Amino acid sequence: SAINLFPNPADNHLTISFGNNNKKAEVTITDITGNIVHTTTADETNKIEVNTNEFAEGVYFVQIQSVDFIGTKRLVIE
Repeated sequence: SAINLFPNPADNHLTISFGNNNKKAEVTITDITGNIVHTTTADETNKIEVNTNEFAEGVYFVQIQSVDFIGTKRLVIE
């Protein structure tokens, strides 16, 4: 997949890179129980910066959805 999360594990920030996919994309981050902790929309960009200072330590899922792609990546917050 052209989607990359770094650093992973993360501590106070996360970069989500879309590679060549710079169309509109919606990003939803959920905790292990499915509660949404962050949502954002990328429009005409190939990366998003997320401040994870307020996230508790643990495992999260990052779902990226665009017109021609949907995918989920695992994220660890330390």
